[in-house]
Amino acid sequence: MKFFFSIITSVFLFLGITPIALAANGPALNADRASTEYTASALTKCSENPKFIERANSATTQKDIARFERYGKASCGDDGLPHLIIGPPLEPWGALLNRGHEGDLLIPGVLFIYIAGIIGWSGREYLIESKKTKNPADLEIIIDLDLARKCLVKGAQWPLLANKQGRNGDLREKDNNITLNGPR
Repeated sequence: MKFFFSIITSVFLFLGITPIALAANGPALNADRASTEYTASALTKCSENPKFIERANSATTQKDIARFERYGKASCGDDGLPHLIIGPPLEPWGALLNRGHEGDLLIPGVLFIYIAGIIGWSGREYLIESKKTKNPADLEIIIDLDLARKCLVKGAQWPLLANKQGRNGDLREKDNNITLNGPR
């Protein structure tokens, strides 16, 4: 029953059809404070924003002028500063709603995951290959650069290798090879 409930809850969260919690009716707390609601519709193109134009006109160096020209294509808030537009990530078609802003978060995020995977897979591959030698502890202390370079090249293929090893059953260690501490 718990498994069934978790599956149903996950489906509802993924599709975004869970009801929103409503606060109790009554006087608003901190009514004197400014609204904290922020939507992408409040953003304007930076090249049309008066505060951004004022900042851009005060640029003196060629580097600053080029930067303001690049940021002129971004979306600015009332403060004249560029803002990132991040779509709803849990909705299945959330990325389609904010087309043109993939470079804000999606592309750097995918690159981060890919580079982190290269680092992790290369380290894993180096440890596996060093265990095949006569003195594996020596290779962990003094790094063999030729072996590390080969493992780094293999690490760049980590999504394909992980898929292949996952299908073969080589990705995870066998249960009988895992030592357990404590009472069984």
